Amino acid sequence: MAGHPDHSDEDVRRFREAVARGETPRTQPAALVAELFDGLAERFEKHLVGRLQYRVPHRVADIMLGRYPDRKLDLLDLGCGTGLLGLCLGRLDGDLVGIDLSARMLDQARPLGIYSELRLGDALAELRSTPAARYGCIAACDVFIYVGDLSDFIPDAFRALRSGGVLIFSCEEASAAEGELRLRASGRYAHSRASIASLCRDAGFAACTFEDIVLRLEADSPIAGYIATAEKR
Repeated sequence: MAGHPDHSDEDVRRFREAVARGETPRTQPAALVAELFDGLAERFEKHLVGRLQYRVPHRVADIMLGRYPDRKLDLLDLGCGTGLLGLCLGRLDGDLVGIDLSARMLDQARPLGIYSELRLGDALAELRSTPAARYGCIAACDVFIYVGDLSDFIPDAFRALRSGGVLIFSCEEASAAEGELRLRASGRYAHSRASIASLCRDAGFAACTFEDIVLRLEADSPIAGYIATAEKR
C-alpha cells in the first residue's frame, strides 16, 4: 500500500500492545486504517449513509458552497473514500483532488467522474508534498478520528492553503474526562475543542469556529461531534 513505511508491521504491533495496556497511542498505523476501509469499500455508503445516518459530507459541502457559491475553488479532499464529499458538491470550477489510503475505496469514487484526480496514499505525506498555497480549501470528513495526533497535519494544511483559504474537518468530541485526545473502544479518536483551537491558533490560522453535529449512529445512539472551520487570512 502506497504511503506505508516498511516497518508498518512493527507499528501495528506496538499500537495494539499500547491499546491492550489501556493507553492512548498518539496515532494509528496507516496499515490498520487501509485494511479497515478496504474491507468496507463495497458496502460503505449503504452502511454508513443509510444505516448509520452519516451526514458530515453533506454539511461540509453546504459550508463550502456557502463560501464559494460560484464554485471557483481548488479543493483537496483528504481521506476522500468513496467520494461522498465530491458527490455532495458536484463539479467545481477548479481542481478537486482526492487522496485515500484504500485502493478499494478509490475504485468506488472513480466512476463518479467528479474528481479531477484521485491518489492512493497517506494524507500527511500528501500535504507535505503539496506546494505552498496550492488550495483554496482542504477538507477532512471523519478522517482525523482515525489519525489521532494532529500536531503535524494542521500546520501542513496551513502551508498548503492560499490566503483566504479554509481547512474544514470533523471530529468526535472528547469529554472533559477524556482529556485532549482519547482513543475510544470503537477504535476512533476523540478530540477536545480546546486542543483543536490551540493547534489551529499555533499553526497560524486567524480563526477557528465550531459547529455541533451528530456524526453518525453507533448501536442506535448518536455520536456527538463537531465540524471545525479554520480560516487562513
